[in-house]
Amino acid sequence: HQLDEAERGFSYMADAPLDMRMDQSAVKSAYEVVNGYSEQQLADVIFRYGEEKWAKRIAQFIAEWRKEKPLETTMELVEVIRAAIPKGARLEGGNPAKRTFQAIRIEVNGELAILRGALDAFADRLKAGGRLAVITFHSLEDRIVKDAFRDLAQGCICPKEFPVCVCGRKPRAKILTKKPVTASAEELRKNSRAKSAKLRVIEML
Repeated sequence: HQLDEAERGFSYMADAPLDMRMDQSAVKSAYEVVNGYSEQQLADVIFRYGEEKWAKRIAQFIAEWRKEKPLETTMELVEVIRAAIPKGARLEGGNPAKRTFQAIRIEVNGELAILRGALDAFADRLKAGGRLAVITFHSLEDRIVKDAFRDLAQGCICPKEFPVCVCGRKPRAKILTKKPVTASAEELRKNSRAKSAKLRVIEML
């Protein structure tokens, strides 16, 4: 729901102040990230969290804009991103600002660290037979869930050359979805946003 609120600055389709805070009491906003981070920090954030191959160029263009005045609105940021990405690359599916906005939103809200912490907390609270199902909407989130579930399902971590286990580690859960469950064609007709959704499930032992 929050991502649909244009005035919060989450959308690259509507003009609004650069905010993107899920928690309005938080200090760090998109404005602070875009205008306060160094060019290298911005490039790192955009590449790591947006998986954007033009991250360095986008960060460079943002840094150039900031020399004249701070970036204050979502449409100003979109304008800079469009200018940074070569015309041919802009034609490759979707809005060219999508990945950068995703990256800044994740950085502002610390989403990936919160996700991993939440997965561990839920696993600690579930009894044997309890199931944890998680739906993610982009590859970074899915990778974190996949790794967390794999850690929970892993048993002995002793070196292979050890004749017997000395670590005493036992699996805490079993993975019920060897591959993530994705939306059916029928679901996609009803809800196009489900296109990138992936469901993974574990059961505690």
